[in-house]
Amino acid sequence: MKISDIYLGTTDAKNELLTNSPDERLRFKKLYVVPPALNVDKYINHNKYFITGLKGTGKTALLRYISIVLDEQKNTTSKFILFKSEVSEETKKDFSKASRIEEVIENSSDFEGSDFENVWRWFIYKVISDMITQSGIDAFQKNENLSRFHALMRSEKAEENERGFFSKLIPSIRKGNIEISKDPKLNLDFDWDNNGVAKISFYKLIQEADSAFESLQPSKDGVNVFFDELELNYTTKKQYQRDSRLLRDLIITIERINSICKRSGFNLCLFAAIRSEVLNSVDSLGKEINKPLTDFGTDIVWNRAGVDSIQQPLLHIVEQRINNSREEFGLGVLHPAELWSTYFPKLIHNKKPQTYLLHNSWYRPRDIVRLLLSAQESYGEESTFSTQSLEAIRKRYSSACWVELTEELKAKYKSEEINGIKNILYGYTQISTIQEISTHAESIAQSYPDTKKLLEKSSMTEILIDLYRIGVIGNYSSESQAGKKRFRFSFRGDDDILLGQKIYIHNALKAHLSID
Repeated sequence: MKISDIYLGTTDAKNELLTNSPDERLRFKKLYVVPPALNVDKYINHNKYFITGLKGTGKTALLRYISIVLDEQKNTTSKFILFKSEVSEETKKDFSKASRIEEVIENSSDFEGSDFENVWRWFIYKVISDMITQSGIDAFQKNENLSRFHALMRSEKAEENERGFFSKLIPSIRKGNIEISKDPKLNLDFDWDNNGVAKISFYKLIQEADSAFESLQPSKDGVNVFFDELELNYTTKKQYQRDSRLLRDLIITIERINSICKRSGFNLCLFAAIRSEVLNSVDSLGKEINKPLTDFGTDIVWNRAGVDSIQQPLLHIVEQRINNSREEFGLGVLHPAELWSTYFPKLIHNKKPQTYLLHNSWYRPRDIVRLLLSAQESYGEESTFSTQSLEAIRKRYSSACWVELTEELKAKYKSEEINGIKNILYGYTQISTIQEISTHAESIAQSYPDTKKLLEKSSMTEILIDLYRIGVIGNYSSESQAGKKRFRFSFRGDDDILLGQKIYIHNALKAHLSID
């Protein structure tokens, strides 16, 4: 078996389920490794429904795994809503239009910008109604209450202009009112015109929708809605604040609807995977989201403190995928020690291969998969992952990692500001004091306008705190007595930078940043 024959998966879990065929789902489930200290049963039982973590830690993979397990239960239907790739800028503008009206109606002194909770509830109720109607599943008892709920969700007067799929789920509100079409099942007493259309306050309509949803009676089938790709990009300050509030209010709405479902005995749950960077930016926007995320969520962290590198759970992903490919080739399953000695050198630069992989990663599945996929693409005819194959692709791997990590910065920094950060690090030294890099940055700013603008907006200390949080840098100290080196990184559980210690640029970024 050549290394090109090993199925390593993809760097994005959703691409492993493109056709969503039974074979794809079976293989995905078989290869999935549950993150350490995460209890999947709590998600299957709907006791937890939020997943948080940095980019690449496996949030999407966990959502997909949960959906596969839930769909194996009889008569369950699932739907994925991808915030980043499916909810367009036009759709977000529609959300804003609808919510700004709400702000005027509420006229509350504690409003700050748009409030999206009512619009999100309407959106989610319509998704649920569509799922039940289209799949024909028996999630709620078929009675007058269900008929009224569906009628309310279909009540908005159809627009002449065709709107996109997601925009259709958002109410079209003018001056606080929404136009609805008459339906006997609605049982609403309004001033209907000759065409059977009435104008009604959207605030009143969402109250009717809340009441209709809570009056439903559970039946035997299940409905699960998964919100993925909840992340932020800094384009303009206005868009960034709008998107932050959109995500904040989605989190609040998910908790509210799930608590109603739990209380009413509905077999219905909304799940969401949220990037850590979103939490940092949404945190400052008023409403309390930390409590629901703590009570009903889990943060994915792969590093196990105090565990030897060869025992780290992340490596089970490599072992699982190689052994699965061996089985498909009619070969026997290897014990971990034998597997590593068969497919990897004994040492890579005086380190065990397991340690080498971990030290060139951020303890995330995506890094390990990316590194091995790069070697596989260039050296697929070989039977093992040699030192040569892993070294030859370092530059390509390093560049991909830089792009990946700086995605996390897009929630706060513009593209040119990120370029300004790269100018500071490019060709610099791997280890330095904060004073040294601050002086160096001032010098670089003389030649690079992007860096000059960056430093006018943010202090070097603030930038280093952000770089530490996403894993571009860590702390370094050497204990003089034993000559032992100590490294601290956020992804290994040391959450905050120690400004008194030296900084250390991550090994895997050296090639991309031309650091010797």
